[in-house]
Amino acid sequence: MPEHVEIRPLEIVTRAFPARPSALPDVRDFVRRHLSDRPVSDDDVRVLGERVAGVLLSGAGSAGVIEVSLRILPSSAEVDVVFVPATAPAPPPLVSGQTFAAWLTDRLRAEGLTIEAAARRLEVSTKTISRWMAGVTEPRLRDLVRIRASFGEPPFH
Repeated sequence: MPEHVEIRPLEIVTRAFPARPSALPDVRDFVRRHLSDRPVSDDDVRVLGERVAGVLLSGAGSAGVIEVSLRILPSSAEVDVVFVPATAPAPPPLVSGQTFAAWLTDRLRAEGLTIEAAARRLEVSTKTISRWMAGVTEPRLRDLVRIRASFGEPPFH
């Protein structure tokens, strides 16, 4: 008997917010903006607020951020809210389908690093960094260890 496989589009959006109560309106706005074409009831917003408050309480006294992730399907959406302690580096947000080249370019720009500074940090040549950023090549396994330590998890595993 043939198996029916359904392929549905999925969009993932993630944003980090300061871990303080004043961030709650920004979290609500973020969720509403990305789910504007989906029915979001006042009850849904209330539950989200309670979840954010619970995450804030669990992280009280600790430095960190609240990370809100939306998994948006054609007819529904899921929201995850987690506290990310400052001691664990928050991974850079990934854009659906983002290439390693685009990710690395974004990371260098976010940290204000030149190609030369990135090459020194990662112990590779400037030519290697340029090729990675242009998408001509991707890093070897041994380079991934330093990339992860310096910039977080790249968009492939």
